[in-house]
Amino acid sequence: MVLFWFLLTTLIIVAAQSMLFRKLSFRKVEYSRQFVDRTCFQGESTLLVETLSNKKRLPIPWLYVESSLDASLQFAHQDNFSVSKGTHYQNHQSYFTLSSDQRIKRTHTLIPSRRGVYELQTVTLTSGDLLGLSRQTKKIPLHSQLTVYPKPIEFPLDRIPYHSWQGDQIVKRFIMPDPFLTAGTRPYMYGDSLKAVNWKATARTGEMQVHQYEFTANRKLLIIVNVDDNEGMWRTVSNIELIELCINVAAGVAKLAIDQGMECGFAANMRSIESTDSVWVAPARGDGQWYGMLEAMAHLLLDRTEALYEMLTRYAEEGLSQHDILIISSYWNEANEQAAQQLRRAQNAVLVMQTDELSEVWAKEAVG
Repeated sequence: MVLFWFLLTTLIIVAAQSMLFRKLSFRKVEYSRQFVDRTCFQGESTLLVETLSNKKRLPIPWLYVESSLDASLQFAHQDNFSVSKGTHYQNHQSYFTLSSDQRIKRTHTLIPSRRGVYELQTVTLTSGDLLGLSRQTKKIPLHSQLTVYPKPIEFPLDRIPYHSWQGDQIVKRFIMPDPFLTAGTRPYMYGDSLKAVNWKATARTGEMQVHQYEFTANRKLLIIVNVDDNEGMWRTVSNIELIELCINVAAGVAKLAIDQGMECGFAANMRSIESTDSVWVAPARGDGQWYGMLEAMAHLLLDRTEALYEMLTRYAEEGLSQHDILIISSYWNEANEQAAQQLRRAQNAVLVMQTDELSEVWAKEAVG
């Protein structure tokens, strides 16, 4: 008889605690997860912070927090959580035990391996009773975004093979002004880089003066990336790493141009997350322009909007003139050359950097 009452009492207690936790597990429980930084560069570390609060007297014996993240966001450490990684996404699961009125904050270090825009969307909370006989789930929407800029690949300008095709002969020249050869000074204008300031001339004249560079100082540099990874490509990019390298190179050249006080812009026959049209950033000077180009590059989708020769022809027909145009492409054919000649006749300098000339840079990046 004693055993009967013991078993009955035990069942009542087990059932009662199960009902209690089923009803109150998520009451006054708050969870948040967000990126600390709004932007960062590819390969740089950034932080992801998750905060969990239990604002009631009843403790939470166990709670799982599960979410899906892009596989390009790599965790530097994996303490107090587990990660199941797939090709495109990874499953992130954290485990918590909270006493009454407790708040827990965890900070995770992330290293983005690829440029892009990453958004946190939802997490699933799972909790239950002391014995794990019952469990409840709750989905919480998240609103945090991280923009990852491409890593600029910087190298000396005199080692960049700028080629201008004229008939059957390849003519090399430099598109960038030599920062050590100046033609004098001029008054500072809005957007000029502080690196271009001539401090001696500024002290002598009493107003801000900057270096006046040779050749391209009054021209505009337009960097174009061709998304086609081969001449026969239709819409789908097969060599993603090659196109990503082209974007990294474009970012590096843009940084060099902006640092030298040039007007620089960016274009690509790819669409962005927000638009179906080819990306276009008009040339301008200054750090604001630099970050504007980085934003455009981060938002690029590897989805061709138009053939390269169609885009170049459109620029010529729209009256694009007085630009130095650097095209980064995996190939160059007759259709592209004819479109480039139209731009040259409109007083543009069209130069081409083919990706086979970037093999040394690619090798160094792969080792790094």
